[in-house]
Amino acid sequence: MGWFARAFGGGARGPRDLDSEMCSALLSVLDQDLERAEEALVRVVRSDAGGIESYLALARLYRMQGEIGRAIRVHQNLLLREDLHKGQRLKALADLGEDFRQGGFTERAIACYEGVILDDKRDLKSHRVLIQLYAQSGRYSRAIEYSRRLARLEGSGRGDEEARLYVEMAKAQYAEGHHDEARRSTKKALRRSKRCVAARVLLGDLEAERGRTKAALGAWSDVPRLDRASGPLVYAKLEAAYAALGRIRDFEAFVRGLLAQQPEDVGARRALAALLSARGEIDASVSELHRLVAVDSDDLETRAALGRILLSEGRVEDAAREYGLMIDALSRRGLLGGEEKPE
Repeated sequence: MGWFARAFGGGARGPRDLDSEMCSALLSVLDQDLERAEEALVRVVRSDAGGIESYLALARLYRMQGEIGRAIRVHQNLLLREDLHKGQRLKALADLGEDFRQGGFTERAIACYEGVILDDKRDLKSHRVLIQLYAQSGRYSRAIEYSRRLARLEGSGRGDEEARLYVEMAKAQYAEGHHDEARRSTKKALRRSKRCVAARVLLGDLEAERGRTKAALGAWSDVPRLDRASGPLVYAKLEAAYAALGRIRDFEAFVRGLLAQQPEDVGARRALAALLSARGEIDASVSELHRLVAVDSDDLETRAALGRILLSEGRVEDAAREYGLMIDALSRRGLLGGEEKPE
């Protein structure tokens, strides 16, 4: 208690005064006046050195202000006290872990949260934080282990989260040159969640690298079927794979099939337009892109694509018109330095 006495020593005040100071601190935090909140909390702890919650609040305030060292000292000194009950000690330990986490001391943060779970195996927040910390430090097996524990505690499946962790593991393995391990991890991800788009994209990449173009096609083809918004991640890959197999017409059929199901699919229509343009069918390509801007006149990416295609064909006036419309759209969005114009 020596450090507390030196830093916060002072005379006692009545309960009403302390409640008033705590309310003042809360209001100051809500007003984002952290300096005033700190002054109020310091008055509380000086008047009530035996209080625990006020010290916890002050330490959190220090952390909010970016004064991680001061927050750590308060929490460490609290943990030296013998009058803390279990709940208070675990709260101080978890808060110390958050101090370390925000300060970039990952191993110390992990040790604190592991300590919380050692005494309270059902602490959900500590499980969630440990999943993040272990993943950030590249220890995906531990992150997956805690994800499974959390699933059991919550009584609900966390297949999507586990699949995401396996994909991150696979990417790390791939970056280190362990391609076979990356492929195994990717397949584990798909076993945990068949709808994991990131796993299918990565599996396609891995299969293509092994020269298994048909297998890559199978993996990539599932992406837009599962999530149309993710289609643009694989359309160029699919086109290249179909071309390598001498089946470029099959790629066109694939994209047109997607559009037959969802005519409003912007990514698929842009992919079709790019294919038609590459094949020299400029008017058909422009027609597909015009269908998009007819629905959304502020579609900047499509306007830019139209401008590029028209310029490549020497249709300067038409291209200038598209770029002019693109500038109008930028202006309406307030992206040219002016205020957004009303519709």
